[in-house]
Amino acid sequence: MTKLDQTAASAFWQFSLDVYARPQVAELCLALQDEHNFDVNAVLFCLWSAQRSAAALNQSEIGEVLLRIAPINENLVHPVRGARRWVRRYIDKVTDSEEAPELTALYAALKAVELKSEGQVQSALIDLLRPASVDHQTSPESAAHASLEIYRRAIAAHEAATILLTQLVVRAFAPDAEPKISQT
Repeated sequence: MTKLDQTAASAFWQFSLDVYARPQVAELCLALQDEHNFDVNAVLFCLWSAQRSAAALNQSEIGEVLLRIAPINENLVHPVRGARRWVRRYIDKVTDSEEAPELTALYAALKAVELKSEGQVQSALIDLLRPASVDHQTSPESAAHASLEIYRRAIAAHEAATILLTQLVVRAFAPDAEPKISQT
């Protein structure tokens, strides 16, 4: 990864953290992921790209995003997420207090690996970054709506996802939104 790519990857990661910390954004992203099969990093890339260039990603670009992240998700992110979620459910069932600290430590380790693997997904997307636009043809919000609708259609998500996507764009680009304070 070049120095420029590292800078872009860092900027994308920071954007993602900032947006994800806004009120209701995490909940909306997880609902899109769990109920409609969206990839949160692809959603965040659509938002970041719209914010940077004020232009929507087209169908071909969305296809490239999905193609680029598929192997990392299938072989790393999803298996680690599945293991982390399984451990969480197991912790909730465990009554043996001696076992709980070890499981809690395992859960934390899996969560850290999942977060690092999400970073790998984002790094893979940096190559797809288009130059930032100086001639804004549309608003970042409009570009985000358009990109996310193309993404919704590409994965054949139900139209009900459109409501969540609209709410997400509003929350992500709200000028007065204060980031929530993470409880984790």
